[in-house]
Amino acid sequence: MSARTAAAAAFALALCTAASAAPHPTAARVAADGPSACRRTLVVVAHPDDDLLFVNPDVMTAIAGNCFVSTVYLTAGDGDEEVPQEAKNYVLNRENGVRKAYAEMAGVPDHWTADTVRADGRGIRSFRLADGVRGKDVRLTFLGLYDGKPKGGEPQSLLRLFKADRKAITPVQGGMSYTEEQLVSVLADLIRQARADTVLTLDPDVASFATGTDGHVDHSDHAITARYAREAAYRTGTHPYYYRGYTVAPLSRNLTPAETLWKERITRWYLATSQCPREHVCAPAKDAKAALGRTFRSWVERRYQRTHRDPRPGEILAELGRTTRRSGDTAEQCLTTPARSWNREPVRLHACDGSTGQKWNTAADHTVRPRLNPKYCLTAADTSARLSPCRPSDTNQSWRALPWSAPHWKRTAWRLSGAKNSCLYQNDRHLPRWNSDTDQSPRLELVNCTGPPLPGLYWRSSPSPPG
Repeated sequence: MSARTAAAAAFALALCTAASAAPHPTAARVAADGPSACRRTLVVVAHPDDDLLFVNPDVMTAIAGNCFVSTVYLTAGDGDEEVPQEAKNYVLNRENGVRKAYAEMAGVPDHWTADTVRADGRGIRSFRLADGVRGKDVRLTFLGLYDGKPKGGEPQSLLRLFKADRKAITPVQGGMSYTEEQLVSVLADLIRQARADTVLTLDPDVASFATGTDGHVDHSDHAITARYAREAAYRTGTHPYYYRGYTVAPLSRNLTPAETLWKERITRWYLATSQCPREHVCAPAKDAKAALGRTFRSWVERRYQRTHRDPRPGEILAELGRTTRRSGDTAEQCLTTPARSWNREPVRLHACDGSTGQKWNTAADHTVRPRLNPKYCLTAADTSARLSPCRPSDTNQSWRALPWSAPHWKRTAWRLSGAKNSCLYQNDRHLPRWNSDTDQSPRLELVNCTGPPLPGLYWRSSPSPPG
């Protein structure tokens, strides 16, 4: 057995038996049940290194367990390079760096086969690392869109696409542009082609974007990529898992020494190539030996998922969460009675706080009533919902729960459907400035219930809403 193979085997054993910072179910049972227990995994991140820094060691765990892993990078990671040739060199060095890192995770030579993946009618650059003897099958796919920089201010950033400042954005090296619908459709097609059981991406709840890695804000590319990956996962009925990016920095270290050691080693293989001078494309190099800076060290020692707690009795919990620099770290959003006048203001979303204004009763007559005053009912009104005195047989006060349905992702969630096939919808398109007190919650709207299963259409509650 070669030293590389022996190291990979030891790594697989160490990770599969680690007790803390438990990974998602991709390979948690591989050691006991063998490769058949693997869950096929598609990773969707913005930049070539987000997976190594923020999702690992879960990617390493899957590869070590001989699970199929396919990673999709939305942006080229061209950063702030202004000289075209130096930007191109930087992009290629980062791509070479992640390929080298994945080969090290797999414990096989860094020999990739370049090909083109066809997704939603377009060809996308891709590389495959397959070793039948060692049971490794890894694919890396590069869409090559522009890095938006942390604030998303670049002309062709993902944030501008999300905010509808642009109808379409174009890859760095040219080629077919992407509308928002085309980008989500491509991701959904890649999920289907991978036959993925799980989608791993970054935190879609974070909404403050600004320069800095102190943990109060995140990179706009991270969050918008996660929103698109989440939407594609919902369309395909595939379980998404979310990982925090820059916001892990102030949190406690939660990886074991063994996990940290291996995550750092893989990161160093990436850094050795990605940090080469921009004047040329680097040849394969040994792993980087220089000490990691404090920021990289904080990322290597941590891995945190973004998860939402279960709804508490009486709560109607939104599927979309929200965190900003000003709102704090609790993401959950609850259906909330108006802040002042019930007769003039719509029902809203607000950070869950356990107050009576966030407690609701659902009745057999399909009404949804606030516990503050059960004589009032949730009422569909134009493009939103209000509270008004309950009136028998008022169709605008009748709501039905349309349950989530997907063959492979079993969960308890509903669309809340009211009159005229309209559904209660959480709209998070309105993003706050990084230091603003406004727009701390998604906006509540009524939209048509037909179409793809958008994340913002789904709710969870305790007890269940009327059927």
